[in-house]
Amino acid sequence: MFVTGSRAEYDIIYPVINAVSRSSLLRPEVIVTGSHLAPAYGLTVKDVEADGFPVVAKIDNLLASDSDAARAKSAAIQLQGLVDIVAYRRPDFLVVVGDREEAITVALTGGYLDVPVVHIAGGDTADDFNIDNSVRHAVTKLAHLHMTASAGSAERVLRLGEEPWRVHNVGAPGLDRLVDEPDLDLVCLWKMMNVTPVEGPYLIMIQHPLLPEMHDAERQMKATLDAVVACDLPTFISSPNSDPGNHAMSRLLADYATRYPNIVAYKNLSRAVFVNLMRHASALVGNSSCGIIEAPLLKLPVVNVGSRQVGREHAGNVEFVDYNTAEIETALRKAVFDEPYRAQVRDAKNPYGDGNAGQQICDVLAQETDQRRLIQKRNTF
Repeated sequence: MFVTGSRAEYDIIYPVINAVSRSSLLRPEVIVTGSHLAPAYGLTVKDVEADGFPVVAKIDNLLASDSDAARAKSAAIQLQGLVDIVAYRRPDFLVVVGDREEAITVALTGGYLDVPVVHIAGGDTADDFNIDNSVRHAVTKLAHLHMTASAGSAERVLRLGEEPWRVHNVGAPGLDRLVDEPDLDLVCLWKMMNVTPVEGPYLIMIQHPLLPEMHDAERQMKATLDAVVACDLPTFISSPNSDPGNHAMSRLLADYATRYPNIVAYKNLSRAVFVNLMRHASALVGNSSCGIIEAPLLKLPVVNVGSRQVGREHAGNVEFVDYNTAEIETALRKAVFDEPYRAQVRDAKNPYGDGNAGQQICDVLAQETDQRRLIQKRNTF
């Protein structure tokens, strides 16, 4: 049973669901929750259903609020729904990605109901003081199998006291979609996006609020948007995620998209469109983990703005800057026009694998048939 709460996270877990769906020993079930079910974020449950996987339940938990309290209450609603569904269906495994609400609610549900929890991307770390980091490590202590995205993350999971046989360094599943998605030429891409064809370099921007800095989110967004405008390059900008602070960021983005023809704002893009938009882009700016994990596989330069992702294991394709318009603009111009730097990015090695994580995770699950052994956790410290 896979639990997905957002489009971005679904694209990470999709290769695993797809591999399980092809297995003769396993079959997938999917629970959809979080921003998937919110019209404000594009009602992306439709994308999950279009992929043809069996959606066995939907948990509509996201409160229409921009406060930190609402995020915690939304997680509580999600936990209640998960307990009811899992208690009834009793899956062999609960599978979840990362460090957000779904990860901790799944881990708690599996722990209390004796259902083995498979945690993808545990052991990652960052120095941005966001709650996601604490959630990620808490989930590690609750989970029963760990599918880490890098050797460094696997080592951190072991240092947290997890038994070595539970830890599998498989790489990041998000890379699988980059490898597997068919190429689209630019003519087809612009037609699918229904936008004016772009000639020459263009940017992608993905910037999310940070919980400890939620009251400063609008100013932070403005600094990046002003830098993008100053670069005078076509820029495709994703809506921020549902974390507190997103309302002000979304309003500001809508205003800039109205005033500046070079800015194209979007809520969600299909997997085919987004992957190919990244393949042809000149640089990615913002603070998304996409710039840390997926971008180096595409040799895409990244300007990471602010403290989100700082301290995270990364390749040589990322430059970290502050929320300063001039600094962001300078870094973007370097990323797009400095050929020696771009050559350096092309030589960067991605620590997050080569795009075959989905099948590796499926193979591990097919071999783990002793449920009692999985449930009986021991610490090694």
